[in-house]
This record gives sequence, C-alpha cells and structure tokens, in this order.
Amino acid sequence: MSFDCPNRGQISGLGIPTGVTLIVGGGYHGKSTLLQAIEGGVYDHIPGDGRELVVTDPSAVKVRAEDGRAVAGVNLSPFINHLPLGQSTVQFSTPNASGSTSQAASILEALEAGAGALLMDEDTSATNFMIRDRRMQALIAKEQEPITPFVDKVRQLCDERGVSTILVMGGSGDYFEAADQVIAMDQFLPRDVTAEAKAIAAEFATARIAEGGEGFGEVTARRLHLQREEGRREPGRGQRYGRGRQREQDDGERRVKSKVRGLDGLSIDREEVDLSGVAQLVEDGQVRAIAAAFVQLYSQGLDGQATVAEVLDGIEAAIERDGLDGLTTLLQGNLVLPRRQDLAAALNRWRAAHL
Repeated sequence: MSFDCPNRGQISGLGIPTGVTLIVGGGYHGKSTLLQAIEGGVYDHIPGDGRELVVTDPSAVKVRAEDGRAVAGVNLSPFINHLPLGQSTVQFSTPNASGSTSQAASILEALEAGAGALLMDEDTSATNFMIRDRRMQALIAKEQEPITPFVDKVRQLCDERGVSTILVMGGSGDYFEAADQVIAMDQFLPRDVTAEAKAIAAEFATARIAEGGEGFGEVTARRLHLQREEGRREPGRGQRYGRGRQREQDDGERRVKSKVRGLDGLSIDREEVDLSGVAQLVEDGQVRAIAAAFVQLYSQGLDGQATVAEVLDGIEAAIERDGLDGLTTLLQGNLVLPRRQDLAAALNRWRAAHL
C-alpha cells in the first residue's frame, strides 16, 4: 500500500489489514524476523533506526507459552474446560502453569487489558494449544480433551471481539480456512499467497471437526486484592495516586523496597516478578516505572473493589496528571513510560496480587 506522509512524501510498503493474518514460509526465510519488527512497531523509532516506518496498533500484544508462570483468577473457559475431577476453570489459579495454560491465560489477560491485536509465533507457542488435527480428534474424543485449540477460536476472536491476530505458522495448514490473508516470506521478502492458500484449503480438506462452540466465550473482569502488611510505610506518608509528589518522611516504619533486574524482572520486598516473557518491554526505565507503581499499590493495599482495568486507569491517570515522577517520592529522571498492556502483564505475574 502507499500513502503520503506530511514530512516525507509518498511511501510504499507492506500493509497488513485487520483480521487474521498468517506469516508462512520456509525456515530461516524471515517469518519470525518480520513478527519481531511488527511487535516493535508499537513504539515510534528515530530516523535511521531501520524500523521508523514500521507502525503497529499500539495495543498489540505478543503472546507466548510460559511454563511455570503463576496464573491468578483467570476465567479460562473460552479455551479450557472439563478438567479431571471436576475442577472449575471459571476462576482458575495455579502457581505453576503448563505451556498451554499459560498461553491461554496470557491471551485472556491481554484482552482484559484492552489488546486490539495478538502477535504469536509457533516457535514459542504450546503445540497442543495451537492445533488438534483430525487424526488426534479421532483418537482422543473431545469429551476427553479439556483444551479447545486456538485454531478454533481465532476467527471468533476477530468476528465477535474485533481483535486481530498475526500468527507465524510454518508447520500447519489447518489455519488456512480461518485466515483473511496469508503472507509468504521468501528470502526475507513478503509475498501475498492468500489466493493460493485458500485454493489449497479447498483442494485438500482436513476434515477437522470444529471445536470452538457457538462463540468465543466470556472475558471476565477480575478484581484486585493486595493486602498491605503492617510495618510498611507508604511512599510520601499517605501519598496515593492523585495527591502529587511528596518527599518521604521517616516515621519509624520500614520502607517498601523494590529492585529492578533489567528487562527480565523486578522484586517488591524480595518477592520476584518474572518479566522474561513480556516481549515488548524495551527499556529498563519501563521496568523501574512499573516497580514504582507497584510500590505505591503495595503500600496502599487494595480491597478487591477495583477491577484490573480500573487499577490500570488509575495509574495512567496519575501519570497523565503528575508525570512519571509522580510515581515516586523523589525526582529520579530515569523512568520510561510503560504501555498499559505491559503494565498489566507485569501485574498478572506478581504473586502478591490476588485476583
């Protein structure tokens, strides 16, 4: 597509419409490289960076499987149901999620945080979450399989909730029917092969049985519980979002301590928050800003009345009103604005936050 820029003139390039898009191609031909460029396009880049003309929906979220991550209070029922022994998935929690469970939870958490597009790569996805082919359907009946694969939900997600998906998929053609467009990477150059993919899907029917049900399902708004421990001093003696900056005063109580470990994580009073699976954090200062927001939340405590969205709204409103330094009691000058979706992802990985 081509269009005119006010200060650059006409530019032309690959335009990916909303909907379901597959990126296919042989190994080492640039599929994941293209997806990485797209996921970085949620930020502006300076001229000469090489990505300054890559522009992505700013709410797009990269989703992957994360074995071992904690999941708290997520309604997994759009993807996972009928667990053995009758365990409910409507408000599901575990300290050690499997790859498929973590990926399902990350999608639903991203939707809760307002994601307009999902970015996924088969290389970092759980196979049993992405696809269940006809042979496996014949061997293991749906009644015995709790997981509804993403292939049966991706179309519903787009049609019912208006959420697009860009998916790197080089190993299975079962997504051809659901795709609006198919892009083939050939030696790092994209080519539109949508018509070919649709013709192949018509000629070689998979005979899969759709398992997605009548609709996508409910995305439940969770409420946040965060118990303030006695002996913790609030930043700025009682400062909350909306009170502006105040210097700390020593009232004999212990400060809430935070520590940042680059892009990989942070700790609040020695409780680690693993951010290694949050792919779109790009500056240490974003993690410092998240840690500062968490310190305030931890000091104040939350009683379960506010939803996750409302807590995020409050943090964003405070930053809009007071600037990033409003998150701290002292001017630091080294904080960087995190996206709402990445702030939510960090909150979802903080085990002290009971959802």
